Amino acid sequence: MVTLLLIYPILFSFLYQLCFVEKLELSYLTLRSRCDDCLKEIRLLELIPVLSFIFLRGTSSCCNRKINIFYLIGELLSLIPLFYIFYVPHNLIDNATLLLIYLFLLVLAIYDLKTYTVPLHVIVVFAICICFITPLHIMSFLFVTSLLHVFYILFHNAIGYGDIIIFSLLALALPSIEFSIILLFTFICGGLFALFILLVFHNESSKIPLIPFIYLAFNITLLTYQNFIFGGF
Repeated sequence: MVTLLLIYPILFSFLYQLCFVEKLELSYLTLRSRCDDCLKEIRLLELIPVLSFIFLRGTSSCCNRKINIFYLIGELLSLIPLFYIFYVPHNLIDNATLLLIYLFLLVLAIYDLKTYTVPLHVIVVFAICICFITPLHIMSFLFVTSLLHVFYILFHNAIGYGDIIIFSLLALALPSIEFSIILLFTFICGGLFALFILLVFHNESSKIPLIPFIYLAFNITLLTYQNFIFGGF
């Protein structure tokens, strides 16, 4: 478990940094980590998740610029799967699928919050990982993807195409019942937040990133699935 405390944040940091790579090549996998600002190589001790951010006081040692706070937030949140795996009884998905979906949703949610976009190359990596790691639900994927595209054609101003892709990949990786619950929680949480923005700020045109709510819905589903299915509520 101690090893996992180190591995999960490292996986998050790698995937999050990958989002900002403009040209992805295989040689990227052999490169040393570099500062986001000055592009100097980062020393080994400065790569220790969470602790390095604390010891450096949130400032890079090479150029004295502020380190992106999302690295710290993401590294801390990346530890949550340990709680699900060891302390939350669930029959929803196997642990490999849980970790895969959790980390990619976390990374994409943070990137969506920051840029209101999704990086296509990371989506491709996510899709490849799903095909090799998770049991595939082809019929559910085809049905859901078709419906989502019809919805996007009719209401393209209400949802981004990147969100459609994410939902489609989740339909491929998850059983239909579990996917339906996540979809339900996504729009409940997102709808309530949009209503809050409208009532408090009276802003009808504000853009609201959806992937953070997909990430939130995935977590809610993991925590409540047993009660939801077996009538505990």
